[in-house]
Amino acid sequence: MKMLTQWIAPLTLAGMTGTALADGGGLNQDDLLRLLDGADAYGFSHYAELDLDDGQRLELEGWRDDGWRLEVDMQTEDGTLLHETQRRDEIPDWSLTGDQLRQALANAQRAGLQRFSTLDVDEFEDIEIEGLDGNGREIELRLDHELKVTGVEHD
Repeated sequence: MKMLTQWIAPLTLAGMTGTALADGGGLNQDDLLRLLDGADAYGFSHYAELDLDDGQRLELEGWRDDGWRLEVDMQTEDGTLLHETQRRDEIPDWSLTGDQLRQALANAQRAGLQRFSTLDVDEFEDIEIEGLDGNGREIELRLDHELKVTGVEHD
């Protein structure tokens, strides 16, 4: 229960509101960053995947500094923890630190991302971010291991 309290308290204090999904789906940058701050406080130090599932849940996969792999589902509206699993593992070199994750998101935003849906990092250090642009169109961005945008596609 201590882990649940450590997770929920930072998110509640971070001021999550019911507006996280307003204006057409996806998470806006401010709400996503508040959720990531809560994930950092929970213990995430490295990330592999973020996925906005059905607009109501954010699924996070990553690791703590001690190597434990974390998989967490949380409600986007208020940060309530819905599901959590942990298992012993090692942090892969290709995973993103919290700072690298925020930099990748900032670079994607400068390239046109306005509302976030998914982020995935693979073992080749390729990063893919999907969401919506300022016109509400789907956008997919690819970033390299240096967090530089290497491709942008609109659907």
